[in-house]
Amino acid sequence: MGRVKIAKKSTFIDMTAMSDVTVLLLTFFMLTSTFLQKEPTQVITPASVSEEKVQETNYVQVLVSPEGKVWLTMNNDTSAQWSNEKMKVALLDKVTEIYNESHKNKLSFNAQQKLAFSKLGSFGVPLNQMGEFLNLAAQPEGTTKMDKWLQGEDGNPNHITGIPVEWNKNAEKLTEFQMWMSALRQTENENLAGAIKDGTGVAIKADQNTAFDIVHMIMDNLQTIHMNKFTLLTSLKSGE
Repeated sequence: MGRVKIAKKSTFIDMTAMSDVTVLLLTFFMLTSTFLQKEPTQVITPASVSEEKVQETNYVQVLVSPEGKVWLTMNNDTSAQWSNEKMKVALLDKVTEIYNESHKNKLSFNAQQKLAFSKLGSFGVPLNQMGEFLNLAAQPEGTTKMDKWLQGEDGNPNHITGIPVEWNKNAEKLTEFQMWMSALRQTENENLAGAIKDGTGVAIKADQNTAFDIVHMIMDNLQTIHMNKFTLLTSLKSGE
């Protein structure tokens, strides 16, 4: 008796549908994901059991390095009315106004410098060096040079990184950090202003190795200008 021949079937699998689904998923995640902003320094926050999340918009992050350097990051609405770029220009104008009220050497910034400031993620240099810092944006590899200045790695001993938070008894009444925070509190973005008022609009992100005296000084800076509500960022403590 002869063998029964089994008909061979094709092993071809049509992957068109799976490819379509993959592209759709990739597009979805690209459009809905929020990219983390580059920060001047790496900060490892202390652990806690709090599961409360910081809002993604309408808050100001105060970044504190282990050495006590301070930078600010302003996060506004994604709407055109309260966009980050528009509100950052308004912030620079307001802090300039506050600075000039107590200093003989007045500050002013041109349109190109204001545009450069509006593009910044985090910022943190003394106001009397801000003009020089913003001028780097127009130079070749300007972004890299600005990042190195913020990180204190540009090799220029005259360039200071970090917003001054210590009081100078012989100079102005407000520290520069207080000037920035006062300017932020006067923002025209009513959503950000409301968040700052109720305590969700200011988040302090300090390294776990930052000395308590430094963190206390920053909180004292805020409380002195009657900003008594703020958030301390921590990482979620793992279960034992």
